[in-house]
Amino acid sequence: MKEVTRRGFLTVAGTAPLGLVVPRHLLTDLVTKRAASVGGFDPWLEINLEHLAWNLSEVRRRVSNRPVMVVIKANAYGHGLVGVARFLETQNVRHFAVGKVQEAVSLRENGITSTILNFGPFSQEEAVELVRIEVSQSVYTDAVDMLKLAARRLNKRAKVHIKVDTGLGRVGVPYYEAGAFIERVASIPEVLIEGIFTTFTEDPEFDRLQLQRFLQVCDAAVQKGIALGLRHAASSAAVATFPESFLDMVRPGDAIYGLEPLPNLDLRPVMSLKTRVIYVKRLRPGDAVSYHRRFTAARETLVATLPLGYSDGYPPQAVDQGEVLIQGRRWHLIAAVTANHSTVDVTGAERLKIGDEVVLFGRQGNEELKIGEVADWAGSSVYKVAIGMQPSLSRVNLEA
Repeated sequence: MKEVTRRGFLTVAGTAPLGLVVPRHLLTDLVTKRAASVGGFDPWLEINLEHLAWNLSEVRRRVSNRPVMVVIKANAYGHGLVGVARFLETQNVRHFAVGKVQEAVSLRENGITSTILNFGPFSQEEAVELVRIEVSQSVYTDAVDMLKLAARRLNKRAKVHIKVDTGLGRVGVPYYEAGAFIERVASIPEVLIEGIFTTFTEDPEFDRLQLQRFLQVCDAAVQKGIALGLRHAASSAAVATFPESFLDMVRPGDAIYGLEPLPNLDLRPVMSLKTRVIYVKRLRPGDAVSYHRRFTAARETLVATLPLGYSDGYPPQAVDQGEVLIQGRRWHLIAAVTANHSTVDVTGAERLKIGDEVVLFGRQGNEELKIGEVADWAGSSVYKVAIGMQPSLSRVNLEA
């Protein structure tokens, strides 16, 4: 492979906000050249598009090919909002859910044409933008009037999904008041009801009561001649274990990214976090590492320094139990995870050198370090670890 310039590598390896697809057989060469030739040692995320497609196929198999609304809020759970959406559109996904107006706007600005549902709140100014770019909006209060005014101003119809609170208690029109609200929304000529939905508590017994409440609301509206569009309630946990809740469409997030095992689904992890060794030194007994001499060597210790810290999203609480992969083996983090650095006890490593790949979670050789392990070490959750990955990290999208 010919030499890669700094500009050329940064374009190929996804430093551009959207990321770029890199064939798997080129990745190692590209990243090695980055470290060896142009001095780049920044950590990066690898997004395995083959696994993303696999997980989608598993969800579709489970739900008998019902429509799938993929939740890509929070930067696609840290995986990269636009890159994930673009790839999933090639897999015939036609429905996405986001948590903020700006996420919806970013998707439209980057050519995403599928239905986009915004779960989050909106202002009058944002209502105009939502109607203009044809984004569907979750409604459950009088804020629907802002969409009505925006639609009238633009001579278009606002698209909405009505959110019914059946017991989660965060947002949504309470199920016992939902009938009147649905009638009110249906009476607004400028508003089109595209769907109606609820969110489960993920308490299995209570979820069944929630589904019963939701279906009663829907049935009552239909009996009055109101078209509700697509009914959806099942997120990842329900897709795995609650088939009665599949209804007209399902709404997975976690399952699409393979963040954790789920029953009845053969899921594969999509995200890996990697960096490179930037320094290797040998500590003498009594030598210390990090602030306040957090780690003091009791014996001669070989230590590798990594250019990755909590500013990149790695949870510092993981340090006391945390491990990384180098040369296909597990090694312990020591001292502290600071803003930009971590250190690893690599005593016994053979021919370790600056530029060697380090895996914080993901696979290296025959060894795998799972994101769930990192979450456990940090006393956190896989969601928080994945979503906590900095948007500024390069995301390299690996194709099959």
